[in-house]
Amino acid sequence: MKIIFFMVILGLSYVLWQRWELTKFKVTEYKIFSPKIKQQACAAVIADLHGFTYGRENERLLEQVKDLNPDIIFVPGDILVSKYSDTYGTALKTLQQLVKIAPVYYSYGNHESRLRDPERINYPLFQDYMSKAREAGVIVMGTESREIFLGENKVQLSALELELAYYEKGRIVPLEPDYLKARLPVQKDGMFQILLAHNPAYAKEYMRWGADVTFCGHNHGGLVRIPGIGSVISPQLTWFPKYDSGRFQEEGKNVIVSRGMGTHTFHIRIFNRAELLSVVFLPE
Repeated sequence: MKIIFFMVILGLSYVLWQRWELTKFKVTEYKIFSPKIKQQACAAVIADLHGFTYGRENERLLEQVKDLNPDIIFVPGDILVSKYSDTYGTALKTLQQLVKIAPVYYSYGNHESRLRDPERINYPLFQDYMSKAREAGVIVMGTESREIFLGENKVQLSALELELAYYEKGRIVPLEPDYLKARLPVQKDGMFQILLAHNPAYAKEYMRWGADVTFCGHNHGGLVRIPGIGSVISPQLTWFPKYDSGRFQEEGKNVIVSRGMGTHTFHIRIFNRAELLSVVFLPE
């Protein structure tokens, strides 16, 4: 009887802890030094919000973004959940407020990419959502590049929308050779290159393509993290994902993977708090 009582208490404690944990997020700051950056600038990065709210109409998230005083806001995909139409309104309201803080550049994650299919039941709702996001001033990017200003710095921003085949459950599908070169223009000499690429599984390819910094999400920090070891399983159901969260570097190039702001399907965050990224760009 005591064992049953103990197990019930343990189970209730876990449920209450997770409900509390999913109402919290932290700010993680990164600094990027580069000779291509002439003036200090700051970006806020919001990945995998999935229709979550922190406070009424996301007031806690919006206040924190304001406090960062960003020059620009990057949203590298999955601000909604494709099959839950109620997350569309939440995402739209959040975007409409974010554009009042700084320019917002929004690229596609797998949840947005699914909704490109006219056969999807929520396709008409998604089209209306995207139209209203653009009307609000959000700059939505597919696979493309453009020159923008990051504070006083002129930089090249690229976005990559992977085909859904690259999100296959249970395994990492190898990226075709020269995949990025075939879809994105070459980097411009002396110009800092930023890439928004939702899936971090191809971090090495992003760095070798030439992105000075790539912002990713998708893995939600691996759902469950073991201190000192890292994540256990990704939402894509791959075990011990290498690119789960944090900064990865190779020959001066950076990939920064966010743990994301929300969850879907598996509403679990164990030793894996949601995070808003603050990225400061500095001259070297």
